[in-house]
Amino acid sequence: MRREFLSLVALVALLGCGGSTKTTTVDSTTTKADSAMAAGTARRKAAAEAHAERMRKFAVDTVAAAGDRPLMRETYSYQGAARDPFRSVLGIVQRGPELPDLRLTAIFYDDRDPGNSIGVFRDVGSNRRYDVHPGQRIGRIYVASVGPKDVTLRLDDFGTVREQTYS
Repeated sequence: MRREFLSLVALVALLGCGGSTKTTTVDSTTTKADSAMAAGTARRKAAAEAHAERMRKFAVDTVAAAGDRPLMRETYSYQGAARDPFRSVLGIVQRGPELPDLRLTAIFYDDRDPGNSIGVFRDVGSNRRYDVHPGQRIGRIYVASVGPKDVTLRLDDFGTVREQTYS
């Protein structure tokens, strides 16, 4: 067993350094090694031919590249957390209350400086309190003016501006 192993190692070493493969003694181990190497070579050659054949059959869709047929694109949707990672951060508008959800609870009007006046709103759904000054923003809502008896709000609804006065 050891002698067969040593002759196999000698054969592999001889092949590795570029020597001749001719041996003077032929035994069963050398014949098995030669047949195994021949089978491996045949498999590699068959795999290379199969790959070449696949590459010859590979065709480019020139009709789609010319623009005669529309290209299909992948689309992604995200059902995870609050923010979709595939959407741009620059286009996100800060969320806030909607006009019908707000109720005017108090007005603190300053006669000397109307810019210091405050309108107090409550969100009907969450009961959250909003103290607003003229020119302030709450999400998409802009506070246009705070008067002695009314507050005017403007909602920018993606290009359409809606104005509502609370008394």
